[in-house]
Amino acid sequence: MIRSIRQNSSESVKLTARQRRAIPLVLPARNIEEGCRSARITTQTWYTWLREEGFKAEVDRQREEVISEALDRLKAAVNEAVEGLTALMGAEEKNIRLRACERVLDFLLKSKELEEIEERLSELEKAVGGKRGGI
Repeated sequence: MIRSIRQNSSESVKLTARQRRAIPLVLPARNIEEGCRSARITTQTWYTWLREEGFKAEVDRQREEVISEALDRLKAAVNEAVEGLTALMGAEEKNIRLRACERVLDFLLKSKELEEIEERLSELEKAVGGKRGGI
């Protein structure tokens, strides 16, 4: 479970108490309607609030915080996942071994692909950056 969203920084943005209470109830919900029910507001109210610059900025900030915390948890679980998958490569059942080997190779290839894309993007950014300097 992702720890509850801190509301401290929403104090600096001009939000009503009702808005401050609603954000951490709506964001982790499965959908907006469910979150609004939890917050005891209508979806129309939520969407009206989202048109307010300060409210939208705070929703975006808290959403990023939730995503960041989730990613941190996933990163912490990666080693365990890799160990589990590589352990399956030694399973007695042939199909389990085969699937585990395929997954390891798939992950390796995808990782290599991403590295190459990042490298190419970096080179393109440098090339574009160099041309901008000459303009």
